[in-house]
Amino acid sequence: MEKRIKINILGLKIVLKNPFAVSNNKIILTKNGKSKRLFFVKGLKVKYYGANNRIEFIDKVPKMKNVRISCGENCRIRIGASSYAVKNLDINARAENSEVNIGRDFSIESGCIDFHGEPNLQVNIGDDCQFGCDIRFDTADGHTIYNADGALNTPKSITIGNHVWLCRQVSVLKGAEIADNCVVGLGSIVTGVFKESGRLLAGIPAKQIESEQYKKINWTRLPNKSFVKCNTIHIELH
Repeated sequence: MEKRIKINILGLKIVLKNPFAVSNNKIILTKNGKSKRLFFVKGLKVKYYGANNRIEFIDKVPKMKNVRISCGENCRIRIGASSYAVKNLDINARAENSEVNIGRDFSIESGCIDFHGEPNLQVNIGDDCQFGCDIRFDTADGHTIYNADGALNTPKSITIGNHVWLCRQVSVLKGAEIADNCVVGLGSIVTGVFKESGRLLAGIPAKQIESEQYKKINWTRLPNKSFVKCNTIHIELH
C-alpha cells in the first residue's frame, strides 16, 4: 500500500500521508531467544523514511545519550549490550537495505555512520570497541567520480574487528577493514584493508607503523597509571 496519497485539486498538487499504510517499523530487545517490542528508549531518537525497518538491541539496551537513527526502507540496526555509554552518535541509514551491526561493550564519545543514500551496504563493528570524539564512517563519497570507463569511487561496506580503538577525529571510508586489537591514531583517515591484528595505524591515508615495538600491540581502557600499577602487582605475585 502506498505510504503517501497524491491529490490534484484545480492544478494544485497535494501529497498527504496515508494513515492506512503499514510501516512495520520496530524497535525490539532480544534476550534468551525471545523478542520484546520497545516503544521508547531513553537517549534515542528514531526517524523513519520508509517501511520494514528494525532496530534491535541484543540482551540489554546500553546507556544512550543523544543517539539519532534515520532509517529508509528495509534497514537493520543491531546493537549489543554494553557496560559503557553510547553517546552523540548519528546513524544515517536512509538508503534501502542499509545494515549496521555493533557488537558488545561498544562505546563512543561522538560520531556519525553515513551511507550517503547508497543501498545494500553494511557497517560491521566487533565487540569491545572504543571510539573517541568526531568519528566518521562513510560507505560512499556522496558524489561520483568517473572517467570513460565508468565510476571510480564505488560505494563499499566497512568492517571493524573486535577490540579496536579509534582515537579522536578518525575517518573510516568505503571498503576499509581493520583487524582485531588495532589502534588508529588521532586524525587518521582509513581507506585500506588491514588484515593483521594488533597493529598501530596512523596517517592520511592510514598506514601500519612499522617500528618494531608497534608490530604486535594491544590496548586497554585503563589509564597508564592504573595499568602500570596492575602490572606491578601481577609481577610481584608471580
